[in-house]
Amino acid sequence: ELRFKVAQPAKPWKGVFNASTYGSVCLQFTHIGYQVVGSEDCLFINVFRPQKHKLGDELLDVIVHIHGGAFQFLSGDFFKPTFLMDDDNHHIIYVNFNYRLGPLGFMSTGDKVLPGNLGLKDQVAALKWIRDNIRQFGGDPDSVTIEGISAGGVSVHYHYLSPLSRGLFHRGISGSGAVLNPWALVESVPQKTRKLAAFLGCPTANSAELVSCLETRPAEMIVKQVPQFMAFLYNPYSPFGPVVEPDGVTDAFLPRHPYDILRDGKTARVPWLAGFTTEEGLYPAAEIIADKDLMQKLEDNWTEMAPHLLDYNFTVKASDRQIVADKIRQYYLKGKPITQGVTELVQLVGDRLFGAGIAQAALMQGLAGEESAVYVYRFGYRGAHSVSEKFSHSDED
Repeated sequence: ELRFKVAQPAKPWKGVFNASTYGSVCLQFTHIGYQVVGSEDCLFINVFRPQKHKLGDELLDVIVHIHGGAFQFLSGDFFKPTFLMDDDNHHIIYVNFNYRLGPLGFMSTGDKVLPGNLGLKDQVAALKWIRDNIRQFGGDPDSVTIEGISAGGVSVHYHYLSPLSRGLFHRGISGSGAVLNPWALVESVPQKTRKLAAFLGCPTANSAELVSCLETRPAEMIVKQVPQFMAFLYNPYSPFGPVVEPDGVTDAFLPRHPYDILRDGKTARVPWLAGFTTEEGLYPAAEIIADKDLMQKLEDNWTEMAPHLLDYNFTVKASDRQIVADKIRQYYLKGKPITQGVTELVQLVGDRLFGAGIAQAALMQGLAGEESAVYVYRFGYRGAHSVSEKFSHSDED
């Protein structure tokens, strides 16, 4: 009954609530396995506290993790407190949570009927719950750090810009994501929403009728339409995601373009740590690199595939895409075939999807004022294992 509506606080219950297991992940079309999993009943918060810390002891700092996954997949429990809280000296309260994803969390009709950003508003609801309740778990509501990577890092940065998030946190860490990344603000979401509705036999001319119709469709059927908006493999990663909400929306999460908010210095005046890795492009490019046929296809169809891989299909005019694709290719590959330029491909994908936007966002936020301290890191350590192995199959015999 709350599909496409702002989340509401849980109703009080009698007795002891069994919180010893994780709740369901939010309904999603997964990147690994390409399948629909999860449930609409998914807005759960997970709180972890040190066993030796007793209620009544000194309040502990709170770390809140916002999960990534391109606003399409994953869940709060993907990053558990393992390692972070294994040491008895790590006295913190660790919190993670779910938020609605994909079309169920980010569809928009471009008007007041369904203005969008429900997934981000779920995050605000979680942060408010933490503010109001974390003291009962031994956490300090006046010392909350929000952190995340990829879409989680973007989410963290959005909370600096949103009027709904003011006062809900006191510092933030964005890994591999900021609001100026090209996929952080999604174009043409109202058009995609109408297209998805049409796939399911719903009217598209009237927003209220469209939403009412989609409320009657099985949620799994809505999420199954996600591949229709991907040109090849899982590209673009974020067909549904954050949008600027239309004028006149009450309690809009994002009332203006993030660039304009940063330019005007209208950000939360709390410290921000942002950064990226040396090979950001390896994750989004891994599936292509691992397949010789796909590498050849990218070589042969660069002009057509680059706008989707590099997320400029909706921001560059069709008449200019050939020129843009050629300039990008020449700058990074300098005449070398893509099939022989794995390193260069990883670099250009990483620069476009992550590095350039993070650097620009950090610079702009740093200019907002002395009290808005900004720190930037570049992570280059190669661990024993990498998530890229899963997609490139380099860990297989």
